[in-house]
Amino acid sequence: MDGYGAVRNISGTSSVQRQGLNHGGFPMRFLKRVVLALVLFLLLGGGVLYALASRRLAKPYELIRRGGELPTDSASIARGEHLATAIGKCAECHGDGLGGKVMVDDPMFGRFVAPNLTRGVGGVGSSRSDADLATALRHGVGVDGKTLVFMPSEEYSRFTEADLRDLLAYVRSLPPIDRTLPGRRLGPISVGLLGAKKLPLPAEAIDHGRVPDDSIVPEPTVRYGEYLANVGGCTGCHNPALSGGEIVGAPPGTPIAANLTPGGRQWSHEEFRTALRDGMRPGGVTMHPFMPVRFTKLMTDQEIEAVWRYVTSVPARKLGER
Repeated sequence: MDGYGAVRNISGTSSVQRQGLNHGGFPMRFLKRVVLALVLFLLLGGGVLYALASRRLAKPYELIRRGGELPTDSASIARGEHLATAIGKCAECHGDGLGGKVMVDDPMFGRFVAPNLTRGVGGVGSSRSDADLATALRHGVGVDGKTLVFMPSEEYSRFTEADLRDLLAYVRSLPPIDRTLPGRRLGPISVGLLGAKKLPLPAEAIDHGRVPDDSIVPEPTVRYGEYLANVGGCTGCHNPALSGGEIVGAPPGTPIAANLTPGGRQWSHEEFRTALRDGMRPGGVTMHPFMPVRFTKLMTDQEIEAVWRYVTSVPARKLGER
């Protein structure tokens, strides 16, 4: 007997080792088979998710691309600039001057890029028609007829025809920015999320047959507030019921969105305006940087009051309740 209590044969190999067992008495060949099966399962699962993700991204959308003549007067372009900044928050993804930027570049998640919208080198301003840009905003579909990714077209699809034309007129008026950006690259995490349908795609969520309103009167009313809350992304983060909860597609570490309904808290007009203008919650608590205060602070008093009237008019719900 040696120190481990194993009977050794003439060659010095223990009976345990000859039987191919580990120290716990578990057959090593069986363990190898388990590991191999697990690897094959993961590879197969990854392949299935990749195929499902590719199918979603490759789905064609047959749409009639409508452009329409864009206004050229200074008032319409100024209105379009306000819609692009204070309401649509386009610069949050496309960068200052809408010259484009890399939004995410992570080995595991992938690389996602908001294009340069100007007519400069590397920009799409010269190669995209007005109808192409309108289709991207209204339907979430690119020039190749396939869905865009991380484009808030579900919200932008609600823009009135007049506001959409003004916004596009502003984009067309931008000075050129020379900036060539890399292409999109999917990572294992984004492939898994897309394959499992945990990452929404704009073209899938939009009612492509919906006919937008021609215009809407800007006034401090519930109706105008609902319009701004939709096209401005409030319902994108706080969900369509405004009850808050987990923000779909938000980066790790982002806190849950607040419950804006009367079931969360009763916002006074002054509290609501301070939140949007200064990024401060009642009691002097600073909001998380994910809240786009740099844009909401540019909203007019009339717009803030309209959104407040809408927020306080919706049914009370619990956090995350739809």
